[in-house]
Amino acid sequence: FAKVRSTRPPRPAVLHHRNGVTSVELADGESGIAPGQACVLYSDDGNEARVFGGGFIERSERGAEAEAMLSRL
Repeated sequence: FAKVRSTRPPRPAVLHHRNGVTSVELADGESGIAPGQACVLYSDDGNEARVFGGGFIERSERGAEAEAMLSRL
């Protein structure tokens, strides 16, 4: 689980680590993510969730659904 907004609960996510690069993929995506924001990883989405770690976002990528919506504008 990961959280990029302080006012929202942790959401399902997948942590990837390849060739020294770590990335987090949010299962349902998230709009408006910007470099410099924090991403915090949690054990689950409950009130007693443990913090596993975190870091600062360097860049974000749009999901296929967002790309499709933008192409229709």
